[in-house]
Amino acid sequence: MPRPTRRTAGRARHAHRHVSHSKAHCLKIFRRLSLYLDGELPDNACEEIRKHLHGCDNCEVFLASFKRTVTLCRKYPSKPLSLAAKEAIRSAVLQAVEEGSAGRR
Repeated sequence: MPRPTRRTAGRARHAHRHVSHSKAHCLKIFRRLSLYLDGELPDNACEEIRKHLHGCDNCEVFLASFKRTVTLCRKYPSKPLSLAAKEAIRSAVLQAVEEGSAGRR
């Protein structure tokens, strides 16, 4: 079995490497990831997100998955959604994340 690298050693025990990273902060980051990836946030907000991502393994993994999802969606485009449908999907995803966070506390 390969030995863990310094980067991966202890990940299972320390999903949040810095004390300042809470589940609430991760949720705040999650809510702004699309705007971040689209370059629609001010520089100070982008810097805050970059710092968080650098220190939070869970969010790093989520961002990689999110980028892959965006890439696949662009590769296989579908018909545009109505604004109401977009909002309903976004609300459902945020609710699922909040419920998942509440269940892990």
